[in-house]
Amino acid sequence: MITPLQAWQRLSAGNPSSPVQSPDRPIAAVFRCSDARLTNDEVFNQPPGTLIDVSTWGHTVDSSVLASVEYAIETLDVPLIVVLGHDDCPAMHAALRAWEHAELPAGAMRTTVEHALLSVVRRGTPADTVEAVTAAHIVETGIALMQRSPAISSRIDGRTCGIVCATSGSTVGRLRVHGTFGAVADDTDALVELV
Repeated sequence: MITPLQAWQRLSAGNPSSPVQSPDRPIAAVFRCSDARLTNDEVFNQPPGTLIDVSTWGHTVDSSVLASVEYAIETLDVPLIVVLGHDDCPAMHAALRAWEHAELPAGAMRTTVEHALLSVVRRGTPADTVEAVTAAHIVETGIALMQRSPAISSRIDGRTCGIVCATSGSTVGRLRVHGTFGAVADDTDALVELV
């Protein structure tokens, strides 16, 4: 079994241009926003089967998300969880509008926007750009996964799992890390180039 740091190093390095076979088991669960334009495999340049894809609009953490991530780390022994935001996210645009104009969407989308606003408040981040709101929200989402799941927090504490909170750009190859938890490198200002 690979370590959380080794899994992150593999993802952040991407794959060489030569053909790579699919792994025997996934190495990471990626919790992403459902309206991202790039797939996880494209963002990380990985062959099919390397990543478990979990997605909701605006990173809403519900019981199905927790069950999916817990399955990945407990049953499949996945050593890494990536909370992956993206540039120009419509959910984070809605949160910024709500912050600036007290304009909340109706229905279930309202809950997601409220969670993003709470993320800004908890992180003490100025809500002056979509990127700032996104960064605050994905870090708080990583924290929420640990707070709401004893299985995840136990694995983090035991150093058998790590969480990386990052955002991807609109083109393949760029990733900004905003926070890490557990046994992965803690370089929160790193800009990673994927090959």
